[in-house]
Amino acid sequence: MTDIRKKLGQPSGSLIHMGREQGHDVEISVMDYNEEFFKEFKVEKPEELKHCLSSKIISWINVDGIHDPDTIQAIGEQFNLHPLLLEDVMNPNHRPKIEEFDKYIHFTLKMLAYNHATRDIEMEQVSFVLGDSWVISFQETPGDVFDTIRERIRNGKGRIRKNGSDYLAYALSDIIVDHYFIIVDELDEDIDRLEHAILNEKNIEVMKEIQRLKKQLMSLRKSIIPVRDAVGNLMKGTSNLIDDRTTFYLKDVYDHTLYLTDSIEVYREMLNSLMEVHLSSLSNRLNNVMKVLTIISTIFIPLTFIVGVYGMNFKVMPEIDWKYGYLSVWILMITVTLVLIIILKRKKWM
Repeated sequence: MTDIRKKLGQPSGSLIHMGREQGHDVEISVMDYNEEFFKEFKVEKPEELKHCLSSKIISWINVDGIHDPDTIQAIGEQFNLHPLLLEDVMNPNHRPKIEEFDKYIHFTLKMLAYNHATRDIEMEQVSFVLGDSWVISFQETPGDVFDTIRERIRNGKGRIRKNGSDYLAYALSDIIVDHYFIIVDELDEDIDRLEHAILNEKNIEVMKEIQRLKKQLMSLRKSIIPVRDAVGNLMKGTSNLIDDRTTFYLKDVYDHTLYLTDSIEVYREMLNSLMEVHLSSLSNRLNNVMKVLTIISTIFIPLTFIVGVYGMNFKVMPEIDWKYGYLSVWILMITVTLVLIIILKRKKWM
């Protein structure tokens, strides 16, 4: 059971995991660094994180696994995190948001990946807590998009080891948003293939594909718009945890989210247009079928009348005993058919 029923009757701040059942232990890894120093290690107990509070170095604490309430509670106690914040961390179904506290900032993002096998967007919530000299990231499962950031810290490349924890939080957020572009590119290719199939009248389940893409665009939009709003609010905020130089970089993330939301709206309009083209194509095919049936009916109605007349069972029918009666009927039907075909062709109905 992964829905809200788990929390019915529970007081606010109760630590209950609202996500999928996990078969792995919670793993806590730490990166301590400054411009001249770097150390990477794992801890078995949250109590080993005390040095992050008093240290003059920057600490990135990454927590893989949010399903153990005791571990999350212990981490919260070490950093004096609000119970409602911890409650949100254990609920991976929140929309992206940002909350400013006195001594730290809490924000959540959706980490997305495109599954080429199923052609679905896989989504995982990542919660961040930014402190004066530390950043905590909470992930539901192992595996993420942060390897590039880890390599930059290890190798001392770029600005990351020359700046504070706010820049680290920016870098982690930026890499997540950058991966949204990969998702958008994949959806763009899917829409191009769909457009090509519709225009070439290939036999595919067009409506089903359009609905799939619309659903994925809606899911992506729900992930991006709150990020855009949250980053915009953070840029306007007065938190002393965000340096003015980092605010400049946050504007870049904000611009990316604006571009992504605009792209999503364009793709949604394209899908609506493709749906109209497809429905118009279906209507044209139906009209062509009806046209063929109408032409056939137009030709065969007089022929049916002729054979109907000579199929009557009256005793006195002069043509019945005529030597050339049968041949004459055939000549009449062929003549009528040819005349009708000529008329239809002149009117450009054939």
